[in-house]
Parts: sequence; C-alpha cells; structure tokens
Amino acid sequence: MNAPLTALTAFFVAIQLQAFGVPNPRGPVPPVQPQPRPPVKLTPPTTTPPQKSAPPPSVRTTTHSAPIPPRLPTQVETETAPTTGEIPPLPPTIVKRYRPAPDEVTLPQLFELLKSRSPRYQAAQAEIEVAESEAKAARVLPNPILNFAILYLNSGFNQNGVGTYYANLTFPILIAGQRRMRMKAANAGVEVAKGGVDNEFDTLATEARQLFVELQADQARLALLDNVLAELEQLQTLVEARRGAGVQSKYDQVWATIDRSSWRTRRAELASETDDTAGRLAVLVGDPMWQPEAVGEFKPLGLSPDFERTWPDALRARRDIDLARRQEAFANRNIDMAKREAWPVPSITAGTVVIQNYFSASTSVGITVPIPMFDWGQGLLARARSASKRAQLDKDATVAEARAELARAVRRLANQRIILDDYERDVASQFVELRKMSEDAFRSGQVEFRDLADAVKARVELELTHVDLIESVMLAEVAVLAASGRIEATEGF
Repeated sequence: MNAPLTALTAFFVAIQLQAFGVPNPRGPVPPVQPQPRPPVKLTPPTTTPPQKSAPPPSVRTTTHSAPIPPRLPTQVETETAPTTGEIPPLPPTIVKRYRPAPDEVTLPQLFELLKSRSPRYQAAQAEIEVAESEAKAARVLPNPILNFAILYLNSGFNQNGVGTYYANLTFPILIAGQRRMRMKAANAGVEVAKGGVDNEFDTLATEARQLFVELQADQARLALLDNVLAELEQLQTLVEARRGAGVQSKYDQVWATIDRSSWRTRRAELASETDDTAGRLAVLVGDPMWQPEAVGEFKPLGLSPDFERTWPDALRARRDIDLARRQEAFANRNIDMAKREAWPVPSITAGTVVIQNYFSASTSVGITVPIPMFDWGQGLLARARSASKRAQLDKDATVAEARAELARAVRRLANQRIILDDYERDVASQFVELRKMSEDAFRSGQVEFRDLADAVKARVELELTHVDLIESVMLAEVAVLAASGRIEATEGF
C-alpha cells in the first residue's frame, strides 16, 4: 500500500521540479540530459523595424467611459515606419495636425498652438486662398470669339454661286485699362483677407489668454485647498490623539471629520471647474481630448499704461483698425475699377469669305463698339461709391470704439490694482501670522476646536479672495493688451 503511494509522490515531485524549479524535499533528483538538436541557420533580416519609444513622463494617462478611437501615429513614427507598400503613411499635414499637444503649456506655446491647430484660424486662412484665386482670375485676358457660317443656295439663282463660307475671329480689346484696375482691386482684396486672418488671430488669442489666466487662478485655488486639506488632516489627527487621551470630546472629533469632508467636496467642485476651463481652452486649439496645465507665474505683469501715450501706438498696432483701413482701400479700388468698367470694350474682327462655284476668297476686317446710350456704368459706380462710404464709416466707428475700449480698460486696470494693493497691505500680509496665532492658541488650550475650525475657514476664504483679486487684475491687463494691440506681449510697458 505504501510503495505505490511513495512512487506516485516521487513522480509528482519530479514534475514540479522540472516545471517550477521547486526543490524536492525527499532528496535530489538526477538531472535529465536534453537530447541534442540540429543547428538552426539564422538569416539576418534586411530591414530592422523601428523600436517604439516609451511615452514621455509628461504624458498623462486618462480613462474614459466612451471607447477611445485608435491613435494616429506621430510624426516620428510616420517618418521611421518601413515603406512596404501595404499601408501608406499619412500625409505630413495630418501627422502635424494630430501630434499630441503638451500637457504643460506656457503662454507662448499656447499662441503657437493656436496658429498651427485652431480650426477657426485655419478657416480664416482659407479666405486668403479665395482672394488669391480672385486675383488670378483678374489677370486673365478675355477669350477671342470664333464665328463660322455657311450660306447655301436651296433654290433660285445666285450669281455668287451655290455655297458661300464665312469665317472670322473677334478679339475684345480692353482699351481703358480694365485689366490693370481689376488686378489692383483683386490685390486689395487679398490684403483684406490677410488682415482678416490677423484680426481673427487677435480675437482667438484674447479668448485664449483670458482662459489661460482663469486656468492659472483655478490651479492656484486648487493648490490652496490642497494645503488646507493637509492642515485639516493634521488637525484631525491631533483631535483624535487628544480624544484618546480624554482631553477632547467626541463632538469635536465628529466636527473635525465633517470639516475635512466639506473642504474635500469643495475641492472636487473646484477641480471640475478647472477641467471645464481646460476643456474650453482645448476647444479653441481644436483638440477636445487635451487637458492642459497652465505653466507660468500667477501674478500681474505690472502694466502701468497711460492712455494718451498708449493710444497712438494702439492706433497703429490694432489689427481691427488695420483691417478697416484695408477694407476702405479695397472699396476705393472698386470705385476706380467701376469707372474703367464703364468704358465700352471694342472688338476687332478679322476673317475670310469663300465662294464655291466661281471660286473666290475675300478678307473681311471690322470693329464692333458698344454704344453707351442707356447704360454707361452708373449703377456699378453708384454701388461702388456706396460701399466706399460704408467702409469709411465702419473705419471711423472701429477707431472710436477702440479708443473708448482702451480708455475703459485702462481705468478698470487702475481701479483693480488699487483694490489689490490695499488688500495685500491690510489683509494678505497677515495670513501667516493669523495661522500661527490660531494654532498656538489651540495647542495651549486658549480656544476650542470649533473656534479654530472657524478661524481656518475664515482665513481660507480670505486667501481665496486674494486669488480672485489677482485674477481680476490679470484679466484687466489682458483687456489692456487687447485694446492696445499687444495681446501676445509677455512683459509690462
């Protein structure tokens, strides 16, 4: 009975040793000599597939409830992929468009992303191609006209014969310089399209910079609440320790837990608002899955603009005023073109006449000139003059609005700076001292836990108000930069 059991145990132990390398408690098992294998001849491959590099540490991995679409290859993967002919590489424009954006972005990087990825900016750039096509069409000369006719005798008598053939070619001649004025007007239209692109970028940059400041403020609030949660955690630990020693009541322990949970909930709400701000910034860039983090010092630039000194520079630098000037120049070019288009366009005709029976060939030359009896271009000219007047009024309105906007932005910045300076002098400078005094009073037993919790809440609200005031000053500076035509500036003036 024992012999078969012993043999079975030895068999299983041998299998365990061969599979998992577990030593046999009953003693060593003699090794099994492997059978020799025939040599294998290796052939080196002709091409080496590219090695996939690990993602950079700055790339964050996120989970989504919806299925994630397949990732498009980056530019490095596309350029190094082997060209086998089975899967063609993506075009460089698409690879550049879908290259992953950095998780941490600075203000200059944000402006570059707007220029390279924003759908609104790319749509505005397409207007330049449309205007250039109009300029190309303006350079084209009018086509000649070929006329061929046959006069054939059906019955009766004609001394010219049975068949007469006419063939002539007509050339329109633009004697009043219409083509040159069309080209000038079309080139002015190209300048208008370029000005529209610049103005669209300024609008996008203003929106993006405002969102960037809001994202910086949200991140500062999150950091502040993280510090508060760490402070409350230490306070809760202290209360629990004092509760165990019989010094603190259970009432205070429960309130410590409630206060920390309340601030944790508020922190979660603020994190949701921060994600929403980052998402709105991603919409401007054109990458809905992007969750950027604003990198940069959260403080005002220190602008101190003087309206009388800033306005002349703003009058030259603002893109909307420049666009209004270009539209006025384009309208004036249309007036000149309408005057030239009112001139009649003569056509020179040259051809031949061939008679069949008594063969003869004749040459015909003539000129055709429209007579401006009823329409001498008065409608086209009136339309062009009305458009020019409208463009001039639009330019004047743009200048007036820009002047008022700059004055308003300067006054708002001055008022917000005064409020921030007073708050920092009277309130923000006492934050550290307030925290130290409240903690010392609680440790020494001079105040109860609820008094300390109320003091922490009041101090945090004051610090959040400080963040709000800094954000207001920075947004006022963005308004001044936009009104002065310096939205991309990163230094004060």
